[in-house]
Amino acid sequence: MKARTALTVALVVVAIGLAVGLAAGIATSLGKFRLLEKDVSDKFVVYIEGTTPSGKLVVLEGLERFTASRDFTARILSLVKVDARIEISAMADTAYYVDLADPSQWKASWAPKPGRLSLTVPPPGLLPPAVRTDTIEVKTTGANIVSSTLFQLKREAEALRADFSRDMLEQGRASLSKPELRARMAASLEATAKAFGSAVLGVSPKTVEVHFSDEP
Repeated sequence: MKARTALTVALVVVAIGLAVGLAAGIATSLGKFRLLEKDVSDKFVVYIEGTTPSGKLVVLEGLERFTASRDFTARILSLVKVDARIEISAMADTAYYVDLADPSQWKASWAPKPGRLSLTVPPPGLLPPAVRTDTIEVKTTGANIVSSTLFQLKREAEALRADFSRDMLEQGRASLSKPELRARMAASLEATAKAFGSAVLGVSPKTVEVHFSDEP
């Protein structure tokens, strides 16, 4: 009888020990999961800052043609002292970016079960376009202008390429809300997020969601 009682007590102790050990193991695992959830955003910011020390992450580069605004065109006409209707345009290298100056605007969350990495990033910006002066074109939209005057107009536009760049920048900033442009930038950020998942989290996200903080 005593032997049976001792055996029963021993089994109960073992069972309690296993339960405690299992609970501790689960708690530890959940703690690690919560830690991952808590730290993943900070880790993402550190990862981005490490790959982009300039403070801006360029997400899209291209070559675009811009047409000068009325104000810039009027300024060129006044310099040459000619009364005409013209159109000035040029190709420029563009670089769209998201800012890293304020890490609090960057957020990342990882959902292991569906394999989803979600990002919230600052609104996109545009660096001053680099005007390719050899592509500047001046076209008349009304009366004919002698070739020497057209050449002079072009030379003045080349000389004011910094102002032309600022003119382009204003136009480019106005297009930052276009859905098709944002979709291309989001696709670039998705590639960055997948690289982060592989390098830092040790996983390959099945899906990546990108959300700009100025969007509803």
